[in-house]
Amino acid sequence: MKQPVFAMKVCSKIRWLMAGFFVFVLLLAGCGTISSTNAYLAEDRDSRWVNDITYLEKTLPRVHKNLYFKITEEEFTRQLEELKNKVHDYTDEEIEIALSVILAGIGDTHTGLNMGVESMYPLELHWFAEGIYITGTSKEHQELLNTRIIKVNGIKMEEAANKLRPLLQGANESWFKNQVIYYLTIPGVLKYFGLSESDEIGLEIELTDGQKKQVQLKPINYEEYVPIEQSDKVIPLYRSHPDENYWYEYLKDEKMIYLNYTRCREMENKPFKTFAKEFWDFAKSHEADKLIIDIRENGGGSSTILDSFIKELKKSKFNENGKLFVIIGKDTFSSAILNAISLKKDTMAWFVGEATGGEPNHYGEVKKFELPNSKIPIRYSTKYFHWLDQDVNTIEPDVVIEETFASYREGTAPVLEWIKKQN
Repeated sequence: MKQPVFAMKVCSKIRWLMAGFFVFVLLLAGCGTISSTNAYLAEDRDSRWVNDITYLEKTLPRVHKNLYFKITEEEFTRQLEELKNKVHDYTDEEIEIALSVILAGIGDTHTGLNMGVESMYPLELHWFAEGIYITGTSKEHQELLNTRIIKVNGIKMEEAANKLRPLLQGANESWFKNQVIYYLTIPGVLKYFGLSESDEIGLEIELTDGQKKQVQLKPINYEEYVPIEQSDKVIPLYRSHPDENYWYEYLKDEKMIYLNYTRCREMENKPFKTFAKEFWDFAKSHEADKLIIDIRENGGGSSTILDSFIKELKKSKFNENGKLFVIIGKDTFSSAILNAISLKKDTMAWFVGEATGGEPNHYGEVKKFELPNSKIPIRYSTKYFHWLDQDVNTIEPDVVIEETFASYREGTAPVLEWIKKQN
C-alpha cells in the first residue's frame, strides 16, 4: 500500500501533492503516552487493517486533549467497528477515506489522517466569490486554465463539493471552501461519494469568453504532473515574496506601510526579532499614516513569534482609528488566529477581507503517531485554546471584501485598494 502524501501548499507542484490538509508546525506537547505497536503487527492484509483501526481506537482517546467533546465514545467506537467489518470489501483507498470521515466527525480540524494519493486530476482549483475555477493545470490541458467549472459528471460543481462535507465536518464555511478543492481532484474520493463511477470524469466548463464546453479528463500519477508556466500572469503585491515568511513594503505615494506575515515561523536568514527592529526603525524614519498587516494566507505555526511586535504596535502611532488595518481570509488558520485575536483585543485595527478558516476557540498544538501496519500518520490535538467568550466558529472582518476571480486575473488587490481610499 502506498504511503500517504502530506505536503505544504506552497507552489504548484507541492500543492498538487496535497490530499487536502493544511500547513502547520508540529509542536512538541502531549497528553498521554503512545502504546507500542508490536502487538498490532499482522501478516495478511485484512488483519493489518483491522489491527490498525483497533490501535487507533485505543490510542487516540488517550493522547487527544478531549476527543469526545463533540462525538460520544459509543458513536466513535461504533463507527470504527463498522469499518472493521467492511475491511474485506473495501479497497485500501476506501478504508483511508472512511477513516478520514470518522476522524473529521470528531469536530477538531487539527485532528485527522494524511490520506495517501497515487493519482489525481491535473487540476489546481480555487474557490472565488464567483465559483470554483481552474488556476493551474498541465500543458496538455492548457485550454482549461482560468475556466470556471460548472458541472462535474452532470452535477453542479458547488453541489458536488457539498457531497464531500463529511470529510470536513469540523470545518467552518471558509475552511471548507479552502480545503474541499483538493479532495475534488482525487478520483477515489469522487467515486467514494458517488460523484463518479470511473476514473475518467466529464467537466462542463465556462471559458474566459463566456462560452461553455464539455471536456473529458483522466487522472495521472502526481509524479508526472508538470504545471503549465504562466509567465504572463500578473502577481498581486501580497503574493510577490512567496519564499519569505514576513516582509514589508513602503507605499510612498499613499504614505502607507504594508507588512505581510504569511507564516508563523522564523526565517533562518533573518530572525523575526531582527526583522521587527528593522521595521520599526524604518517606520520611525519614514512618513507613514497607515499600517497594513496582512495575514490572509497565514496557516499557522508558532503564535508567540508576533507577541513582542504586537506589544510595540499597541503603543505606536499606528494604533489609532483609521490608521491600522488587518487583512484576514480563508487561509487564516491555527496560530494566525491567535495573532488575529491579540490584534483585535489589543489594538484599534480595522479587520478587512474574508471570514477566517480557523476558529477562535479551538483544539491544537499538534502531535502525531503512526498506525502500526499502514504507517499512516495520525495528527491529534494536545491543547484547547479558549480565547473568546462568544460562541463563534470564525473571525468575521469589519468590512467584507471577497476574493474575486476578476481581481485574480488582473493581479489586483481589492482589499488594498479599499484601504487606500480610507481617510
